[in-house]
Amino acid sequence: MERLLIVNADDFGLSKGQNYGIVEACRNGVVTSTTALVNGEAIDHAAQLCRDVPKLAVGMHFVLTLGKPLTAMPGLTREGLLGKWIWQMAEEETLPLDEISHELECQYQRFIDLFGP
Repeated sequence: MERLLIVNADDFGLSKGQNYGIVEACRNGVVTSTTALVNGEAIDHAAQLCRDVPKLAVGMHFVLTLGKPLTAMPGLTREGLLGKWIWQMAEEETLPLDEISHELECQYQRFIDLFGP
């Protein structure tokens, strides 16, 4: 049967509860894909779960507004965490673009390491 609707569940890896919910929704035919937060606290758990559910398509969700970054980002973090203040920094044109570029490269590589190319 032709797929007419894609239902994506965001934030795979945010928490174990989120992961279980996404996998269960996929198994029940509700969710067809998800996007992974590679800096999420439960990302290793998410990667392990998806090995048992090959029909769950997993894409990447770059993140610069939540959680702990994978790299040192003193110009963007507060107390070591990312947050929504990035929008104000963008308006003020004070974003640490080199830090952001490096972080996004590391997030991409982490995604490949966890879920494959």
